[in-house]
Amino acid sequence: MKSTTFQLPPELLRTTIRLDVEAELIPFFLCVTIGTTSTTIIDLIRSLSEVTKDYGILIHVDAAYAGSACIGPEYRHFIDGIENVNSFSINAYKWFFTTLDCCCLWVKDPDALTKSLSTRVELLTNNASDLKQVVDYKDWQITLNKRFRSMKLWLVLRSNVVCNIRNFLRSHVKMAKIFHLVESNNMFEVVVPRNFAMICFKIFPTTLEKELNGCNIGSGNIEAKLIDQEYANDFNRICLRR
Repeated sequence: MKSTTFQLPPELLRTTIRLDVEAELIPFFLCVTIGTTSTTIIDLIRSLSEVTKDYGILIHVDAAYAGSACIGPEYRHFIDGIENVNSFSINAYKWFFTTLDCCCLWVKDPDALTKSLSTRVELLTNNASDLKQVVDYKDWQITLNKRFRSMKLWLVLRSNVVCNIRNFLRSHVKMAKIFHLVESNNMFEVVVPRNFAMICFKIFPTTLEKELNGCNIGSGNIEAKLIDQEYANDFNRICLRR
């Protein structure tokens, strides 16, 4: 997968679908990621949707983290082909300055949800709903009620305005670009391409040394011979825990 920059390759998707069909399985759903939380990798929406269109596969875009950045025009190329998907979601509490929890979901066809999740009992009937004057969000989910999470997002938008939010997100990306200079240090390796405000890097195994009497990383006394990949991975894990 590293040769494809960790994206889902369209050709691999096509091959997998064909194998499923040959096995008399029915492929029906694809989740595309825009800025996956662990690596911020971008799947190519348009290329993947071109593969799925002949099979009637539903496409959901998980843009939980990086979808917020698309408020900036310079990042909208990451969602090229968005018109071909069935649903799109972002978590506003991850990078849109909204307190936990708040998720935004867009669907192309709301009827697909309401036909599956609507509840029609006498005690819930009312004229406004019958006349389609309101949107009954109880029919968009399993539970009948929900917290008023949208108020938090509304306050963020009203108090910060769009231009300020864009500039704030851009400042995060700018800091990540500066920190990307860590790659110029021979001790570190940037393991996945940077797309937004997160840098995934690790310590090169050859820059660490084992102790003469073993592998006591916690002692801070690392010397003698060069270490192997497993020891470097242990060191990286300890750094993360700290």
